[in-house]
Amino acid sequence: MFPDEIVTPRLRLRAMSREVVDPLATYDYFAASRSDTIEEETEYVSWTPYETPKEGVDFLTLAEEGHKKAENAIYAVFPRDGEDGAGEFAGTTGFKPEWDKRRAVFGMWLRKKFWGWGYSGERAAALFAAVFDVLDLEVAYVQVDPENEKSIRAIEKYVDRFGGQHDGLFRNATCTLDGTPLDVHTYSVTREQWEGATDGEYDAEFRWEDRE
Repeated sequence: MFPDEIVTPRLRLRAMSREVVDPLATYDYFAASRSDTIEEETEYVSWTPYETPKEGVDFLTLAEEGHKKAENAIYAVFPRDGEDGAGEFAGTTGFKPEWDKRRAVFGMWLRKKFWGWGYSGERAAALFAAVFDVLDLEVAYVQVDPENEKSIRAIEKYVDRFGGQHDGLFRNATCTLDGTPLDVHTYSVTREQWEGATDGEYDAEFRWEDRE
């Protein structure tokens, strides 16, 4: 059901799997002992840096299962030819459908090397097309830590572009892995707003392996 690959003008988003990203390479990107920037990169995310290579295997296995069962779409982000770092693993993005509510929540994590390149907005445009045009959902939303100012600026920019809004600051709306409650800002875009802003047109290509 989920696209196996999403192509935008500057990015290739490929469904996370052990074929797309080697588990040991994943450990290099996500482990505190292997990356000098991982602590800064995970300051505002819900997961902590890896401590063992097995965590990379477990993550990729869960990503494969979630994609197959249409429960969670996680993609590896790769800059396309012509971009600095073309073909290099830049991070992850995706969406998690809440089928009963006809909505999906977006997420993204980028390596510091790729911050500030406008990739957040470009992949968001493609994900809006995926959840609204391909999956026929009604609402897409994103939640962000109130202290994550860089992400807030990026989110506000693309949410405004597609006619959405800031829904509010929600107290104790989520928790860290250790159970600590966290406040979050929530932003959303409806399919009607997206269609009004784009006329239903978009610059993204969706590919499925079993359709080739």
